Amino acid sequence: MIPLCRGLAKLLIVDVALNRGQDNPQLIFESMNSTGKALSQADLVRNFILMGLEPEHQTRLYEDHWRPMEVAFGQQGYSEYFDSFMRHYLTVKTGEIPRTDEVYEAFKLHARSQSVAEKGVDRLVEDIHIYAEYYCAMALGKESDKSLATAFQDLRELKVDVAYPFLLALYHDYKNGVLSHEDFLSIIRLIESYVFRRAVCAIPTNSLNKTFATFYKVINKEKYLESIQVHFLNLPSYRRFPNDDEFKRELKSSRSL
Repeated sequence: MIPLCRGLAKLLIVDVALNRGQDNPQLIFESMNSTGKALSQADLVRNFILMGLEPEHQTRLYEDHWRPMEVAFGQQGYSEYFDSFMRHYLTVKTGEIPRTDEVYEAFKLHARSQSVAEKGVDRLVEDIHIYAEYYCAMALGKESDKSLATAFQDLRELKVDVAYPFLLALYHDYKNGVLSHEDFLSIIRLIESYVFRRAVCAIPTNSLNKTFATFYKVINKEKYLESIQVHFLNLPSYRRFPNDDEFKRELKSSRSL
């Protein structure tokens, strides 16, 4: 107990009084923390959303949306994966892939954009919550549907993180009845085949993030599965979907080594 008491005696508590409407708590928070332990992008995003709100509003948004997200991810999962989720979420929403160390800056731009700001902070947090549930289902093994859970597990074994922005958009359409369960499952298996074939054929993976980030824009939702199949087959050069002949040839070659 003595070492603990000595340690506690060295703690310094800082109490900063702010005037609502005059001081910006988020800027002060960022400044005070600049020389301390680096915050996760998730912490910065959460604080950016909540700090400017009235206490009751903060509590409601946290209890209704942010806390359930923390629970869904789990303590370890939240610290390990929420930053990645937010990066994928922003890719879905903006069509651009933020750098891993610039997720917070990208989020601020997104939150302040006219289309998002007009809907208000409640709608923004609700939307993040919805997509977080999709991500947990796909990336963290929380899917309740057995066939989808198996397909997501197979994707996780291939470490296809770059496909998550595309899959998040597909999952949203699936949940809203735009994409059928059968077609959704077929598309997941198609993505699995695409990534696996490219790996066997030793095609570099550095183009995959941009391939999947822009994929959703080409979908014809009247012919959802067919339009994705056609787009996969029409991908050129280093983005190509290896055909059966190329795949079999490279598979035989790798086995002979």
